[in-house]
Amino acid sequence: MNKYTQLCPIIFGNGSIQLVGEEAKNLGCKKVMLVSDETVSKLAGNTACKKSLFDSGIEVVSFNQVVPDPSDYIVNQGGELAKTEQIDGIVALGGGSVMDVGKAINVLVNNPLPINQYLGNPVYKPGVPLILIPTTAGTGSESTIMGVITDTVHNVKNAVLCPATLGILDPEVTVSMPPSITAYTGMDAFAQAAEAITTKDPNPKSDLLAFEAIKKVTTYLPIAVSNGENMKAREELLLASNFAGIAFNDALVHLGHAISHTVGAAFHKTHGVICALAIPEVLKYSAKVRPDKVQLIGEAMGLSFKGTEGDDEIGEIVAGAIRELIKNIGIPSIKDLGISKDELVTLARKVTEDACFQYVPREPSKEELTGILETIYECY
Repeated sequence: MNKYTQLCPIIFGNGSIQLVGEEAKNLGCKKVMLVSDETVSKLAGNTACKKSLFDSGIEVVSFNQVVPDPSDYIVNQGGELAKTEQIDGIVALGGGSVMDVGKAINVLVNNPLPINQYLGNPVYKPGVPLILIPTTAGTGSESTIMGVITDTVHNVKNAVLCPATLGILDPEVTVSMPPSITAYTGMDAFAQAAEAITTKDPNPKSDLLAFEAIKKVTTYLPIAVSNGENMKAREELLLASNFAGIAFNDALVHLGHAISHTVGAAFHKTHGVICALAIPEVLKYSAKVRPDKVQLIGEAMGLSFKGTEGDDEIGEIVAGAIRELIKNIGIPSIKDLGISKDELVTLARKVTEDACFQYVPREPSKEELTGILETIYECY
């Protein structure tokens, strides 16, 4: 049995951010909260966004307190402001963290604080129209129901379940991304797509979109990292991110994201970096269960297969190509991040407690999971 969806409409194209005011007005908004972070709030995209809203007669309440891997208390701050200002719409302009906070604040608009009670809980009064405008090409959050938040009460990452009303994808807004952020977010999209293909319950729509996302990331991410003003690369990566988001919203991600969520919560390291480091070993493991799917990922990357390769060989071929890619775009190793092998391995139990772990194609034994974590550290 397969199930697939599309949560919200998307507007794509250069300059499309200028339509945000008109679209918000069409949704009945008169006073919106503009969610961003300190960096984005100083960029041209933020100026263009506010101008479009003002020109449409919409009042703007700014909330730019979002930080990477946002915690529950930031969401609660935004929720309190949203209630005080009695907003009737939210526009989130930024990377995955900003869009996640936008979703979480929307849960609180018509519901009591704190946000923790809604993590993993879809039962709440609906919020207000929510428009998401990504400034990075990686999370695909505009097309997913999940908004990932760090639960400081339990020291884990969890998610609110809140879809957007509209996504606006403007490649021009992503040009300001520095090379490192371009690399990290691009590999997040790659990992989402690869895990969606190899997940416990894949489906044909997710496979199709994830395949295209991997092709685009493999081709255009190195170009965008070396030349951030290459608009063709920016366009293709933003589409890749969106395709990966749609794909994994249905098929769901698994072991790589469980590892990244766990490491991120423990050491506050960038999500896309850990995803990039984990995915080669995750696919080696997945090849033992779904070699045909891992080979499909390799073919999306442009690799050739003779048809005589064994399962382990397919896994190693694809893993090796990914390792080469992440080195070429400057992804640091686990060691470079200041995490020891022992510290990484001790997180094995926590990995199994992450919600994404239940979607692995075959649940690894404790010894297998420990071996995967050790190899992530060693095989860079």
